[in-house]
Amino acid sequence: MSVLQPQVLYEDPGLLALDKPAGMLAHGEEGQTSALSWAREREAARGRDPEQLVLVHRLDRETSGVLLLARGAELAEKVNSAFRERRVLKVYLALCAPIPPLRWLRIEQRLVPERLGAGERMRVVQEGGIEAHSEIEVLSRGRQLALVRVIPEQGRKHQVRVALASAGAPIAGDFLYGGNLSKKLAKRVMLHARTLELRHPLTQEHLVLRAPLPADFKTLILQDAGTFPSDLDVRHRVVEKPIKGPQLPGRLGEKRQTAQADAVPAPRELRRRTPRKADQ
Repeated sequence: MSVLQPQVLYEDPGLLALDKPAGMLAHGEEGQTSALSWAREREAARGRDPEQLVLVHRLDRETSGVLLLARGAELAEKVNSAFRERRVLKVYLALCAPIPPLRWLRIEQRLVPERLGAGERMRVVQEGGIEAHSEIEVLSRGRQLALVRVIPEQGRKHQVRVALASAGAPIAGDFLYGGNLSKKLAKRVMLHARTLELRHPLTQEHLVLRAPLPADFKTLILQDAGTFPSDLDVRHRVVEKPIKGPQLPGRLGEKRQTAQADAVPAPRELRRRTPRKADQ
């Protein structure tokens, strides 16, 4: 059995960015292997204080992709402030089914946590709760699955998963929000944290941290007769009416009239500076 191990995407005296594999905790209890414990062991092996390394955001166990850490509490607080104040662009890729009939979609929801056995899920409500706005773009279509990009404005717990499920296209492998059919499509929740884009808290340089597509993503897309866009990171801005998120489950067909894009401006390249060139 292969041992899960992150890959270093970027490193400087203040920040460390990892490509966390699916199946690994971002942060675990003492004695549990996690991305944070792996990174701290790496710090100790290099003669640095491992306790200075702080995780500044989280990814679910089954979510792969960019995970950012800071060295020192003061620097970590600066990065945390950027997340809280929405000065960090977070971009996710997901494989979902059924295939959305629309290319662009914006969903505005309000979420509340709900206990489910020993765990927790997020529920969509009409009033109260916390705001969770997401932009969705379909990048390619296969026989059953669509490759989509999701940009959450806030970064709430399970925000991307709820947005796609309530739009009628839950993530493949996501039993919690998609049920048995979704679970049969993949062995894990097919969600990948593709990009973090932010201003470096020390140098003020614009920083783009990007994780390549994991092997299981590529395999599932090819098995489904899907294709890879020539550039996964071109973002098309659209003008569209927001969709108020319904109670789960939702159906895309009920929203077509309110979701049509009024205009499609020219593409805008997200990447300004990439610390390390990554494969798709």
